[in-house]
Amino acid sequence: MIPTVNYHLLKACNYACKYCYATFDDVKGKGISKEEQKSLIILLAQSKLFRKINFAGGEPLLVPYIHELIQLAKQQGLTTSIVTNASLLTKEWILNIHPYLDILTLSIDSASKTSNLLIGRKDHQGNTVNTEKLIVIAQLCHNLRINLKINTVVNRFNKNETLTPLINALQPFRWKVLEATKVEGQNDKQYSEICAEKTDFESFCIRNQSGLLENIKFVPEPADIIQGSYLMVDLLGRFYDSSSGKHSYSSKILESGVEKALSEINVNIHKFHLREGDYEVNREFLILNKQ
Repeated sequence: MIPTVNYHLLKACNYACKYCYATFDDVKGKGISKEEQKSLIILLAQSKLFRKINFAGGEPLLVPYIHELIQLAKQQGLTTSIVTNASLLTKEWILNIHPYLDILTLSIDSASKTSNLLIGRKDHQGNTVNTEKLIVIAQLCHNLRINLKINTVVNRFNKNETLTPLINALQPFRWKVLEATKVEGQNDKQYSEICAEKTDFESFCIRNQSGLLENIKFVPEPADIIQGSYLMVDLLGRFYDSSSGKHSYSSKILESGVEKALSEINVNIHKFHLREGDYEVNREFLILNKQ
């Protein structure tokens, strides 16, 4: 069984993060219909090949009926997750979805508005999410027993920051720290502007573990782990992976079926399980990865 399938519902996003791995500039069209999305979720669940579905984008909260998709996935027996930049999250939305949502993942790269603006984590009016809102969201998740997770991408503009105090305040069960990675056709045009050195990523990981609460699981994902370790579905309803350094797409799942479409891409089951098992990082791990 593959632990997680990541369903990128749309390419639209109200942010413009320069490191984004999923711009879908290579995909034409707006995507499949709401009913086709629901049929696809049912197919994925009934295949019994996946344990969890993670809804992503673009920004998935731009989908006005996203709550219906999450509810359907939960009713089909899947663990449910969503990753969002938090800008569109409201108390009402969280209260309505909490019976069906297992994991809420927030993308947080910095507590500094200046850094967020440089990264591109802003809407068209230049607004960013402030830490006060993040803390309110976190507390609500804890009260409702939604598992809170944080994703951080280490890049040129946040590489020297220490986010540990903010992460401790939010108290997620897991903090995933990813290295900004170039993906052809997605972020290669601006990658030179956003990338950091491998040593910057390693230093960020070492520095930000110091003082981190023991109940927060720190999960590093360097570039060589990221590529090829995520199984994804795009807005047209196709499996894709990035093991070759660019997106490789299958035929449409609704037309070919789950197993046939899955066989058309490079699926490394072992690597999926390694990543889901969480790369426990410490100083020795980082030193070994430098060699």
